[in-house]
Amino acid sequence: MSAAGNESPEKYPLCSLAPMLGTYRPPTGPFNPAGSWRQAYGVYTLASTRGPAARRVGELVLSRRAQDAGQVELAVAYTKGLTGGTQKVTATLHTRADEKLATPRRWSFAIELLDTQGRPVPHAGVERTHAECRRGVIRIGEGRGARSIPAPGAYTVNWCLFDAVQRLGGKGAGPMEFLLIDHFDQPKPGQSLAFRAEMGIAVAGGKTVPTITYDQLGEGNVPWVYWVDRNGRLLLVVAGLEAYVLESSAPPAPA
Repeated sequence: MSAAGNESPEKYPLCSLAPMLGTYRPPTGPFNPAGSWRQAYGVYTLASTRGPAARRVGELVLSRRAQDAGQVELAVAYTKGLTGGTQKVTATLHTRADEKLATPRRWSFAIELLDTQGRPVPHAGVERTHAECRRGVIRIGEGRGARSIPAPGAYTVNWCLFDAVQRLGGKGAGPMEFLLIDHFDQPKPGQSLAFRAEMGIAVAGGKTVPTITYDQLGEGNVPWVYWVDRNGRLLLVVAGLEAYVLESSAPPAPA
């Protein structure tokens, strides 16, 4: 199969990444998605007016640590270049190993805008030192107060789904209905995550990587598509005009 095979209609929206997949060499080897790991993704814009259609604009690093008593800590570090500066997002989320949607029970996060010299732009940042769910209500600390979001059923935070899809197992998955907490504090109801298909992705060297594909659809959100290899490693994500491409996968750095 050539890289052109990624452009077939049934593989949409993989065609958005087709030009770069011909040189892509995904991480290989054994992988335990339920263990501790560190994954680094290149962040790409698919709406570039300069240069290639898929242009790298940032990085997403996820570090998962399996802890005692079935607890899991997921650290998120996201940077993206903007016109005249950089957006930087950091977060720590706490969940349980048996959560299918990697639902966090508590988390904290910070968002910064940096100028071209790497200095924080005054009054442009957001910091929430605590958010947690109790008795079906998510409370997100804001200064001296807190904002409440009703969550009587299943919910998760958008970045946690990068962890969750690696442990779903394929055809028996979904559809799972849930409330999405997008970017840590924006509620988007009516979301669904489900198995879509098994498909091969053509990559560098004329190789074809078998993957399991999942679709995420819902209110107020662009469709997200996730491609997971047979070892459970999430390789590619396309979300509207943004994409994430796995560049490295390894054990986490020492705490």
